[in-house]
Amino acid sequence: MTPWCEIGLLAFDIDGTLTDGTTWWGGPGVGWVQRYSVRDGEAILRLKQRLHVVPVSRNRTAASAERVAQLGLDARWVGVVDKPESIRQICREYHVDARRVLFVGDGLDDVLVFALVGVACAVADAHPAAARAAHVVLRSRGGDRVIEEIEARLTGEP
Repeated sequence: MTPWCEIGLLAFDIDGTLTDGTTWWGGPGVGWVQRYSVRDGEAILRLKQRLHVVPVSRNRTAASAERVAQLGLDARWVGVVDKPESIRQICREYHVDARRVLFVGDGLDDVLVFALVGVACAVADAHPAAARAAHVVLRSRGGDRVIEEIEARLTGEP
């Protein structure tokens, strides 16, 4: 595992990480809606000042697209099918070695990503296979200030 002080890029899944994985149907005019933590958004904005922050998710909802846009994040890897290949692309695009990437996820599709990155974090309520594959299992559950916990760890806060 790479030391946290050497991380140059934070990548994260959306469903089950930035959200608790729950969706609600808002009707034909609205589509699927999700709940996001404002405090995670604030943490993302602060972290963007220190390192690259990129969402990597299969989520194709308007809710996720809007959240990513409001945070000013690169949306090219939102709605992807192949997360490991997406991480490789991100590393090339941002000129960051995969060993300097911290990825936060929760699901089976994140296990292969965990094998590629320097720091692999699973949320507290991650799928058991993801928790086993992670370098670190966080205290925070998906959607419950996960990025805020990451920020604290990256800055050395208790």
